Amino acid sequence: MLILILLAFAGLTNGFAQEYLTGFYGAETTEESQKSRDVTVATLPFFDDFTKYGFYPDETKWQSKCVFVNSGFPKMPVNYRAATFDVLDQYGKVYSNGSSNPFIADSLVSVRIRLDSVGDHALTPADSIYFSFYYQAGGYGDCPERDDSLVLQFGYRQNDKIAWKQMWAAEGGEYTDFIKVMIPIVDECFYSDEFYILFFNYGTLPTTMYPNDRSNMDQWNIDFVYLDMNRSVVNDFYPSVNFTHVSPSFLSRYRSMPYKHFKDSPLSAINNDFTMFLTNLDANAHEIKYSCEVTDNNTGWNYTFENSPSMIQQYSNVGADSLYVRMSDFIYPYDSQLDTTSFTINHYVDVVDESGDLVAGDTMTHHQGFYNYFAYDDGTPEMGYGLIPDDTYFAAQFNVTMLDTLSGVQMLFNRTLNDANLNFFDIVVWRDNNGKPGEIIYTLEDQRPSWDDSLLYKFSHYKFDEVVKVNSVFYVGIRQQYSKSINIGFDSSADNHQYNFYDAGEGWKNSSFPGSLMIRPVMGKKAYFVGVDENQEILNELTLYPNPAQNFVRIENADENLFKEILIYDLTGRVIKDYPYCNELNVSDLENGVYFVRAVNSDGSCKTSKLLISK
Repeated sequence: MLILILLAFAGLTNGFAQEYLTGFYGAETTEESQKSRDVTVATLPFFDDFTKYGFYPDETKWQSKCVFVNSGFPKMPVNYRAATFDVLDQYGKVYSNGSSNPFIADSLVSVRIRLDSVGDHALTPADSIYFSFYYQAGGYGDCPERDDSLVLQFGYRQNDKIAWKQMWAAEGGEYTDFIKVMIPIVDECFYSDEFYILFFNYGTLPTTMYPNDRSNMDQWNIDFVYLDMNRSVVNDFYPSVNFTHVSPSFLSRYRSMPYKHFKDSPLSAINNDFTMFLTNLDANAHEIKYSCEVTDNNTGWNYTFENSPSMIQQYSNVGADSLYVRMSDFIYPYDSQLDTTSFTINHYVDVVDESGDLVAGDTMTHHQGFYNYFAYDDGTPEMGYGLIPDDTYFAAQFNVTMLDTLSGVQMLFNRTLNDANLNFFDIVVWRDNNGKPGEIIYTLEDQRPSWDDSLLYKFSHYKFDEVVKVNSVFYVGIRQQYSKSINIGFDSSADNHQYNFYDAGEGWKNSSFPGSLMIRPVMGKKAYFVGVDENQEILNELTLYPNPAQNFVRIENADENLFKEILIYDLTGRVIKDYPYCNELNVSDLENGVYFVRAVNSDGSCKTSKLLISK
């Protein structure tokens, strides 16, 4: 659990005041998803790196939807996105059985896996079968305490029931980087046609005088789950270089901003310098080539960039490696007459293959929208923010280069046990006073947090009852009417603390917590723009269907006029098939397992995806 005390003030009538964070956001679960179902049967290899886009685990591999697949909570995962365990259900509600004593919260159980045979080969402990995964305590979320834990169990058929055997557990207590765990499958009881993998976490809620602190916390992240034969501890590498972390913003200050404000001052708004983070899971360092492509979704305008080749060190030695990129000539077009527009940004990394061994690269796509609001956050609230006592204020600073009107604000609030933070508050707009909030120019009184019981990441739109004119620097925030924290969403992975301010009775102070308040002022007279969320990273991989496949697989998102060939290779980097480009591939002669499918463009760029063959 996390209650970070920034400042303690003396001399107040109620004894103290403080700014603090609580853990926030969550996983998905339903009663049905937790019931053991035998819908799909998997064979070796069993593999999931959670890069499939969506909030829920892959249904071909997992029976339950009780964890949150995302890119916000994991800090430098093995590859982009991971699965997060916490104490919230699928709609952000704290589990009703939550207490200060350890309780089982999220769980993730596999489909039935056959460990009796692969094809005609009968499996035994002599086949050197290992189960491995990477885990992390905390990440960008809340660090689990020592009473919290992450547990791994294996299930197998015993008479008429599924018996569970605990294989591994980790207790909380401190933040960690991603740590690899590798477990040999040596017990004969597991070698049957019914084997299961089960992860679950124990969480605890704080015993506190402030019920609004009982929110999401105790995060664990897992990534790169892999079960297969013929493995060894000393030589367990993967021939791939992957993106990790989130796609950088090509805006200097905001994650999103209105298009007319960008066009008014494009040179000051653009970001030409950024850092990409990569993981090299191979046994050797590799020279890689980074490139990106930006496309206007309305006009087709296109910009491409290629960085000089760089060396990426092994993940086993350095963890995630960084790559500095400077696109000195890049700028979004600013001569359009449109009020809103959006761009697709594709990031590519390819390995410069001088040895002849094929090492897979990676792709990642970001959607940049220019709509009618400002946003610092990336859309994922890893924590919650609040103040004590009552009659306290917090605000985020914004800056416009032209006179405009403010019609409302979007805010995201987390949920607490029994919705204890469902309290009244006032929304306030301030003018600037030497870099801090000054004169109040508008107040919308007596508002309350709102949530959607069927939707994740739901921002609440608070429409103002009058149009508010703003020019230059202004502030939007909240006055808490009660002593309990309002617990607004806080994006701890996007640090904009220099624009966050609070007043707990001794004047305005700049926040020291790294992160972004999830406050989005809506500009102009039009309603809040509802469209593709520019803050959600999506995977720019080949779309393969069906996947898993048996005999044929179709490629659904690669233009046949652009791509010249298709390569299929296994996890060791060996090329299995080489086709001239076509939309449908015959894979009937491939054995069960995990493969990489790569479509190669005539200019050398490519798209890659993982393919599971399961017959």
